[in-house]
Amino acid sequence: MSHHVRRVVSRILTASNLGLLHGEQPAHATLFGDSFGEFSEFGASTRPTEAYGPEKKWDVIVVDDKKTVNAMATPGVVVVFTGILPVCRDEEGLAAVLAHEIGHVVARHTAERISSQTVWFGVAAILQLLSVDYVITQNVTTFLLELPNSRTQEREADLIGLRLMSKACYNPGAAPAMFERLGQLEKSVMSRKAFEFAQTHPASENRVKYLEAALPEAYQIVESNPECAEVRRKLDAFRETAHQYFD
Repeated sequence: MSHHVRRVVSRILTASNLGLLHGEQPAHATLFGDSFGEFSEFGASTRPTEAYGPEKKWDVIVVDDKKTVNAMATPGVVVVFTGILPVCRDEEGLAAVLAHEIGHVVARHTAERISSQTVWFGVAAILQLLSVDYVITQNVTTFLLELPNSRTQEREADLIGLRLMSKACYNPGAAPAMFERLGQLEKSVMSRKAFEFAQTHPASENRVKYLEAALPEAYQIVESNPECAEVRRKLDAFRETAHQYFD
């Protein structure tokens, strides 16, 4: 399983020239071309940074915890809990999740969160100096600062992730399908009593809608990449061979 996850991460990183897994050797040229500059509209850097770049080394950690439905990424590290794999269903779904998490790194959300925390602490300090109740102070900083910022970052990571997986020749339609399944899981395990305003992630329905709206551009990325045509050709050939074998 770790090998499978590593392969998907490697494909996403290589396709957008974001780095290599430890132990991998750099190719003479990036297989899918250079992608820097494509994500600037979402606030991502257009140049290599310490967080990512052609020479950046990444690790992949797979945690055998079937009860935890989660994955995450920080600069140089991708962590996947096995509990999310059944929700992913296949490699396309896994690519959607991993591209989303890597999208957080591309958008430098870790640095943004650190900067935002400084603002939150400042607001909290001012409110406490004004003798505002501690619980009210916590609610104000949470509802007015933390949650909107988190939802904005999630949306950015969703859209960047969609482009990352498209650049890696994965079917972009797997992204809204994946997050729709994740939303169904959330509804099955907990009652969503709070409004979307009180959530750190966009509502699954809204998430699916804006991802579906971005699909035409994502499919254009796939169609305009000659490497993707070769990937599809090999996949179709494999499926045809497998079909003949099992028939």
